[in-house]
Amino acid sequence: MAAHIILIADDEPGFIEVYKKCLEKEGYSVITAKDGSEAIGLCKNRKPDLILMDVNMPNIDGVEAFMKLRENPETKDIKVIFITSFGEKIKPAEDEKLAKEIGAVDFWKKGGDLKEFVGIVKKHLKEN
Repeated sequence: MAAHIILIADDEPGFIEVYKKCLEKEGYSVITAKDGSEAIGLCKNRKPDLILMDVNMPNIDGVEAFMKLRENPETKDIKVIFITSFGEKIKPAEDEKLAKEIGAVDFWKKGGDLKEFVGIVKKHLKEN
């Protein structure tokens, strides 16, 4: 069976690098996007099994990209885990509430335990 394809959409190269390596060690195929617009394009061509979508990105943010993916019959069923970081302008509790309200399968706060992160990814890919 082919490896699951995971798309990481985030504007922070350091985050992408750490999580991409972590997921590839687990045998996943990982593709990356630097913003929501690029993520939408990749989803149409590559059909990932799961998207790790940063809430706050330039051009098209994660929430807007998620809504656009839901409008397209070809991408509407792709599972999305929203991710966010801590900071003065960022409100993780509000982001998590919004993520659940609009239909994301889960939420991850950057900087958490990598084993827990992999467990969440595995949990949602097992359902495929």
